[in-house]
Amino acid sequence: MREIKFRGYAVEEMINSQWLYGFGVMGIDYVDGTVEWHLHTLNGTYEVFPKSIGQYTGLKDKNGREIYEGDIVKYPHIQAFPDIWRVEFYKGSFVIAETIVKISLRELAHKENLEIIGNIFEHKELLEVKK
Repeated sequence: MREIKFRGYAVEEMINSQWLYGFGVMGIDYVDGTVEWHLHTLNGTYEVFPKSIGQYTGLKDKNGREIYEGDIVKYPHIQAFPDIWRVEFYKGSFVIAETIVKISLRELAHKENLEIIGNIFEHKELLEVKK
């Protein structure tokens, strides 16, 4: 059973890293129509950018880094497809995806060779890289 964790990029400037890791996410709808998203951590609750929020997949890359939804990974083991994939949640499971193809992380062969090279919040340009 995997650990349920989330990460998000803090709106407020932080000292060490803007990335925060926690155990829950909550959206707050205000009467003026604005919405704020907050990440609950062991150190408190922080506002985060909604597009940066991602859930932990339960897997680590080849360097031991936890893989989250929204990460961009290098996976050069599928011929005729690019080496660069994004991690997303699709129809109840985590997948690596490119423009058309989605492959379940659970069923992925050689998943120990996945390598995180960025994330879609900070490094969207990596998805434009071709083989």
